Amino acid sequence: MAGTPVKLGSILSFCAVLYAMFYRRDNFGDVRLSSVKVHLLHLEKENRVGSGIHQPKVALGYGACHDLFVNATSLLNPKDLKGKPEHFNEITSKEEFIKSFAYFFKHGAAAERFMSNGELYDELVEQSLKLPDSRWAIGGNAPLMAKRFHLEGWKVLLGAKMSKKLKSYIPKDIEIVGDENDEEVKDDVHMILEYRADEEFGVYKSPRANRYIMHNDENNPLLTSLEKLGKTLPLFSPNLLVISGLQMMDNFPFKQNGRDLRAERLDLVKQQILTQPINTLAHFEMASYVDLELLLHLTTKVIPFVDSIGMNEQELSNLNSVLEYGKVMVVADSNPRIATALDQMRKTFEIIRQKNIQFGSKRKLTRIHVHTLAYQAILTVKDSNWKRTKAAAAKASLTAHRYVCNSQNIALDKSKLLLDDSFSTTTDNNNSRVFFEATRPVACWDEVLDNYEVDICVAPVLICTEAQLTAGAGDNISAAGLVLQVEK
Repeated sequence: MAGTPVKLGSILSFCAVLYAMFYRRDNFGDVRLSSVKVHLLHLEKENRVGSGIHQPKVALGYGACHDLFVNATSLLNPKDLKGKPEHFNEITSKEEFIKSFAYFFKHGAAAERFMSNGELYDELVEQSLKLPDSRWAIGGNAPLMAKRFHLEGWKVLLGAKMSKKLKSYIPKDIEIVGDENDEEVKDDVHMILEYRADEEFGVYKSPRANRYIMHNDENNPLLTSLEKLGKTLPLFSPNLLVISGLQMMDNFPFKQNGRDLRAERLDLVKQQILTQPINTLAHFEMASYVDLELLLHLTTKVIPFVDSIGMNEQELSNLNSVLEYGKVMVVADSNPRIATALDQMRKTFEIIRQKNIQFGSKRKLTRIHVHTLAYQAILTVKDSNWKRTKAAAAKASLTAHRYVCNSQNIALDKSKLLLDDSFSTTTDNNNSRVFFEATRPVACWDEVLDNYEVDICVAPVLICTEAQLTAGAGDNISAAGLVLQVEK
């Protein structure tokens, strides 16, 4: 199989030749780009979504919002940063906001935080609207993933309470449930503070393009569409159920008169998953969490009962840390080695499989998708219900470029590769390496984890060097990774 790990000693003599071959330059810079593009597109073309009676169906929850996009360094003044950048779980003041933003900016790390100061939040929204390049769009994990599934040919049911104006952003073929007929809905607003690679904020420079999200939500933390979605699911009969948007519960003030409303809502999420037929696959979309109590709830009420998890490199490190050590990891390497990510995926897989047994779950974790700036990594259990892992990794990679560049065209003059000529498959054994071949860019191999055979595929990303969009990239990439893996 292409990309099977090989012993280092047998290939050392070829290293100089391979280095020269891979790093020759052409008009686009890296000579590998053209071959990688051709072969990723070939995998995508050869693997299509079913249509007609074979069209797969997906149901997604929970919530939606208006995203207000704004250039972060236009809105914020580095002179307002008093002291060093600092992490806060919850934002209560302008000073904390500036410090928190700078903390993640200098790491190039994505973040999402709840601002409890509603008056300050409204002021920041007003300031943002005065900037010439601010813009509105639909937001929320579920709507963005829903739009991607629809674009790729799936039939879609979306659970979200939305105003008529917000619904106008959604394709008419997507069925929406969540609010009562003629109900006046006040949409939550999220501020998306975007910045580009190498942008400066005072003495700090961002190592990569990313975004900092701020919200002051009222509807989304309560998962207000949950019951309506639950009533519609039996009739819709989805092939895939996607659970997302639970990060809106992060640091939200739920406890009232000794009652933990958040735990109650998450119990209902669990019940919604459990009531689905076992052949309806369940996927949980991770996000940026800092509330340890919420994360621990997820590890007992949601994660043990899903078939699949999708996340970026920051979210993988955080989930792994919570599962293994019971601690939150606020920020991690924004461009981790493949070997490091794969080791974390393996450990996460093994711990969650143990939790499947501990909680008596009929579902077992059979899929993990991790998307990073440089590569896509997908692990699936062999002979499970997940199909076409290699093609899915290629699809996710192409979607990463297209979405961030905001163009269907894969432009080589706006692309770069960060992968070296080879990579280790684990940090424990440097003799197990995969050589990156531009003519066979998606490397796949078999392993045995927790006594189960798994497939692991790694695809390079043709990184968009002129980022137009950052917020929502993960949602689109995760959905694209799923669209080819479920067959009706």
